[in-house]
Amino acid sequence: MMSLSDQKTNRTSSFNHSMMPSVKSKLMKNFGRTKEKILQGMGKTDRTSDENFDVYVQNFESQHAQVSKLNKELNKYLNCLRETQKSSKAFYDTLRETYEADWPASDLFAEQIELLEIKWSDYLAKLHKDVQLPLVSYLNEFPEHKKKIEKRYNRLLDYDNARHTLQNAEHKTSKKLGQNAHSTINNTSAGSSSSSSSTASNNHATTDQLTKLTKLKIELEDKQHVYEDLNQTLCLALPVLYENRLKFYSSMFQTFFHTETIFHSDCVEAKSKLDDICEKLSIETSQMRVGQTTEVNSVEIERDLPPIDSESTDNNNDYSTDENETDNQHNTNSITEFAPNLNSEPVGGGSGDGGGGVSVRPVEQSTSLIYSYLVDRISESSQDERRNQGGKFLYKVKATYPYDPKEIDELAFDKEDIIAVVDGTESEKEDLDEGWLIGIHELSNKRGLFPENFTKKI
Repeated sequence: MMSLSDQKTNRTSSFNHSMMPSVKSKLMKNFGRTKEKILQGMGKTDRTSDENFDVYVQNFESQHAQVSKLNKELNKYLNCLRETQKSSKAFYDTLRETYEADWPASDLFAEQIELLEIKWSDYLAKLHKDVQLPLVSYLNEFPEHKKKIEKRYNRLLDYDNARHTLQNAEHKTSKKLGQNAHSTINNTSAGSSSSSSSTASNNHATTDQLTKLTKLKIELEDKQHVYEDLNQTLCLALPVLYENRLKFYSSMFQTFFHTETIFHSDCVEAKSKLDDICEKLSIETSQMRVGQTTEVNSVEIERDLPPIDSESTDNNNDYSTDENETDNQHNTNSITEFAPNLNSEPVGGGSGDGGGGVSVRPVEQSTSLIYSYLVDRISESSQDERRNQGGKFLYKVKATYPYDPKEIDELAFDKEDIIAVVDGTESEKEDLDEGWLIGIHELSNKRGLFPENFTKKI
């Protein structure tokens, strides 16, 4: 019975014996290929060439390099888009949080932002599925063809090496046969007994040489057959791969730009709706400010107007003719002072001697007209006061370019218009940006902000 160590030794020995032929054969092939490369490099032997195949290989390498670069840049582009999506999501989430719930169309505002996030996800998923994956699949075809090209190159070296080996063997055999023939002739003329043994030895050597040549020819045919089969396969496959690049690129590019167009169109639509919402918010805010300003001004006017005592008016209607004569004359002078164009005629007829009474209707009409006139005067005074707030004029400027205001508190003007620059109130100074001035238009008397670089000092 064999021990464990003996069994292990036998298994190792049998394994080494089974591996020896394949290792030796591989080493011999590598040695022959290396030798052939060196001889071809030194110009000692010729190389089997195929110009058409060399063109195929050149196109293949150029195409492979271009596809690899395209895949690399596409990966960079998609990585940048993913980072942009993250930044966009964070920013728009902040916008959604900032837009308060009681503002106009807050639900629609949040809905459009959520729609943008969905469009981003669909966009990246479609680029990965319909652009990146097909490109990777197309790129994976090249390593297989590259291995076949390298294998074909090695088979060509084997074929050239076998061809050169056969040529050398034929040359040596031919030379040996000539020497044997010459030796046989000399031995025959000598007629010695040793000549027969020498002739037999030469015939045996010749037979061995011929057998070796036959074996080399068979080996050359086998290697030639392997090389030509692989070469023919590549000569059919490489041109097809190269020509199909147009079909693949056109489909890929069309899918890519179609996806880009849809995504950006959807984003433009969503952002346009967001812009409309914000514009509505701006308009409502402006209207709210104008309403508040009008209300404040109305309160100030009403506060400054003297109250009208209806009871006093009614009591005045009961005055006697003698008592009202002097007062009526005073009221007439007052009316002429405030409203010189007012004309009123008594409705109830009175004597020219001052004995006639003044009726109720003319008194009410005169009081209403005076009240309306005073309201207009106070309103104009209030406007002039607001227009001249901020102190005296600092200096005047002339417009070098026309300006169309973007906000309600800005001043519109045309080229060559004159504007008086004022210091402004404290609240106006707080909101005043650098490069802007406060002024009053010389023609319209309107007050507002305007850009300094649209004017020049005069």
